[in-house]
Amino acid sequence: MATMGSSRLPIILSCCSLLLLSFATLTLSAEDVYFECRYAEENKGNFTDKSTYQSNLNDIISQLSNLTDFNYGFHNLSAGGNPDKVFATALCAGDKTPNECRTCFNYTITKLIERCPWGKEVVAWSQFCMVRYANRDIFAQLDSDPRTCVYNPVNASNPDVFNQALSNLLTNLSNEASTGGALRKYAADNTTDDPQQMIFAAVQCTPDLNQENCSLCLNFAMSELSKCCAGSGSCAVPATIFTTISSASSTINIGDNRRVGFQMDKRLP
Repeated sequence: MATMGSSRLPIILSCCSLLLLSFATLTLSAEDVYFECRYAEENKGNFTDKSTYQSNLNDIISQLSNLTDFNYGFHNLSAGGNPDKVFATALCAGDKTPNECRTCFNYTITKLIERCPWGKEVVAWSQFCMVRYANRDIFAQLDSDPRTCVYNPVNASNPDVFNQALSNLLTNLSNEASTGGALRKYAADNTTDDPQQMIFAAVQCTPDLNQENCSLCLNFAMSELSKCCAGSGSCAVPATIFTTISSASSTINIGDNRRVGFQMDKRLP
């Protein structure tokens, strides 16, 4: 794995995600600087104002805003009928409470409509959740795109030792998450590198994926981690939800640190 740093690294795809942290305190500001939305790379078309598709999308927004079941932070929704049917999924980080998930979903779908309007297939990520909608069935589909990654430009003091410790940790967590049940595929743990710096990591897949596809998604996210975050102090690739790394000496406020994002709109082979 290429040189990476010690602060904050997330890698996020449409199907799963990695998050790495090392002794950081994270707080959510009123404006989530981690928010990012992307259109599908392949042209899926646009909808128009007051169209049937927009009406169905508004129904999805209403459903997300009025969730009563926690369902372990994952929701599969649809509204309308073909050819204007809207399919949507929403996934919250595995360690969040129902209230935190609802707040994140509402924030994310609102920002998605504001910043990425009119697209028929869009995905958006915030600090703790992902919301995605499309004009095709996306349930249980292994999509690695769109994707994004975020990093903090602080390098690890001993990159080789740090990367090896991180690789071992992520491999173990990916194995654990992929074997999770149909309700949640999430794993988190910590380890130390040579200077006794604590590294925290979390990985997560949308639970509609089977074990094989979850494993494929997380393995792909780990391979993208080194490409996206070479030389950075921390990084995250949202393959399913998050990955972050932080240094022991830093206190991170989400309002002050921006994740560098990458997304994918092509299917994994």
